[in-house]
Amino acid sequence: MTTDLFAPADSTAVVEGAPRIPTALFRFAGVALAAFPLLFASGMLASPPQTEDGEAGYIASLAADPGLSLLSANLLHYSWVALALGVVGLIGLVASRRGRAWVAIASVAVAVGAVQMSGLLLSDWFLVSAGNTLTLDQALAMNANAQETTAMIWGMSAQLLTLVGLPVLTLGLARARVVSWWIAPLPLLAFIVPMFNLGAVAAIAFLPLMAPVFVAALKLIRA
Repeated sequence: MTTDLFAPADSTAVVEGAPRIPTALFRFAGVALAAFPLLFASGMLASPPQTEDGEAGYIASLAADPGLSLLSANLLHYSWVALALGVVGLIGLVASRRGRAWVAIASVAVAVGAVQMSGLLLSDWFLVSAGNTLTLDQALAMNANAQETTAMIWGMSAQLLTLVGLPVLTLGLARARVVSWWIAPLPLLAFIVPMFNLGAVAAIAFLPLMAPVFVAALKLIRA
């Protein structure tokens, strides 16, 4: 019996006959995957506190401290870049039939969503500028007009593929016996907790809730 609480009952995910992938690529993917939660949590911690609810409060908080706002935006942007680079490696980690199609489809979906999410962070640069050069009403009108375009579809699809796609992926990894079932659903909570405006508490809680991501990253590095 295994004594590793993070290991599934049968952790043999890679079988003989699987395509050979250079070890360096596995390790790169693993490092990138592990960097995602660290960068994301750091971006959340660096985000300026929002004193008022709604779009007005969000724009005001960004404009109040441009330097900290842009540091947060950069960290969050590169967290999604790291996820997009790392998550694709999971396709090569699962070579058995058990959960292989599930993980492959979910990995591609999450990668596409992560690319879109990284691009959405560009809006923070514009909102920081708008909050410091326009009146608050003008900044709100500009943001509302932008969201009425196809940017809304872009944002909704990005959130669906990442915020929902990542928990679906970790459940697929559990199906493939890469991670344990009892930690597989945790990433869903990682994205729900920040909705309660808990500030630093949500950022710190994000790391343990990404346990299956860290486990998968470690297995990529050791593959």
